[in-house]
Amino acid sequence: MAININGSTGISGVDGSAGTPALQGTDTNTGISFGTDEVNINTGGTSRVTVDSSGRMGVGTSSPSTSLAVRTSGASIAAINTHCLISDSTSFATGVGGSILFEGNYTSGGATAVYAGIAGVKNNATDGDYGGNLVFYSRANGSLPTERMRITNGGDVLIAKTVLTTGDVGVQLEAVGAVAATRNGGLCFIANRLTSDGALVSFRQDNTEEGSITVSGTTVSYNGAHLSRWSQLPGGATREEILRGTVLSNIDEMCNWGEEENEQLNRMKVSDVEGDPNVSGVFQAWDDDDDTYTDDFYCAMTGDFIIRIAEGVPVHKGQLLMSAGDGTAKPQDDDIVRSKTIAKVTSNHVTCTYEDGSYCVPCVLMAC
Repeated sequence: MAININGSTGISGVDGSAGTPALQGTDTNTGISFGTDEVNINTGGTSRVTVDSSGRMGVGTSSPSTSLAVRTSGASIAAINTHCLISDSTSFATGVGGSILFEGNYTSGGATAVYAGIAGVKNNATDGDYGGNLVFYSRANGSLPTERMRITNGGDVLIAKTVLTTGDVGVQLEAVGAVAATRNGGLCFIANRLTSDGALVSFRQDNTEEGSITVSGTTVSYNGAHLSRWSQLPGGATREEILRGTVLSNIDEMCNWGEEENEQLNRMKVSDVEGDPNVSGVFQAWDDDDDTYTDDFYCAMTGDFIIRIAEGVPVHKGQLLMSAGDGTAKPQDDDIVRSKTIAKVTSNHVTCTYEDGSYCVPCVLMAC
């Protein structure tokens, strides 16, 4: 191929096939032509690329409406521009840095519409702020393109919402690793195994599995778990040292969390009555995940846990336990489950020993 420059037709390709002089036989179907304030690249007798008087480039279209418009086989257009027309009549908000629009024919007559888009949007209106979000749009039948998902300048992924909050319907995948799903009504989470029984959810701490939810046929099992609830000390007292596994008893005070309605959660005290029928469970831990109410604690009530035994008091696997009246548990004098029964020892293994000589053993709690 050689180049032929002609004042009337512009620059065109010249057939340089074997045995033919290089400048002989101009290929009038292929070349670059110049119109009024317009440049076209032609192949096969058709304009393939057009640059118009505004500097807009069209690939597969001679009438680009954006900085770069690409048409494929008359079916769709991917357009990139800096001011972002997302629909036939609605522009993006101020602050859009660029977008990719996906447009196609929706009638046999060739009428087109934007079906979806991706845009880079300034994070806020503060002058000099370079933070930006990546926003994804799609279009429902009979409506304009609507934002469906965004990746924020902080790395959070928001689906069907624009703000990182559990108060809005949608799904958020936080950059810190948290996941939240909010609905007005209905299921928020489905775990579904199609071909076999086994684990549905694995609960881990420092990469070690501590519990799981498994399915076997029609049975769902909660493994390595116990039921617990929030509580507070008498009078809403501040934190004090309470050893893990210490026996607790119910009192006639309700927990208080400001304006929050509480119908069922009562306060507790360290058990001080031997054989107390008001035993409520054992102390698990202070709640360190709440920055507002810092004196709440978890009471383990039913299921697998540990329980505290006083120094010098022997217990054995299979024994039923009751309150010893000093925050520890001791064996019952019979093997009948009663209102004072708080637990059953499941192993002679000592899990921990405290400075006062008291120690903990594994048990099944029976406090409720």
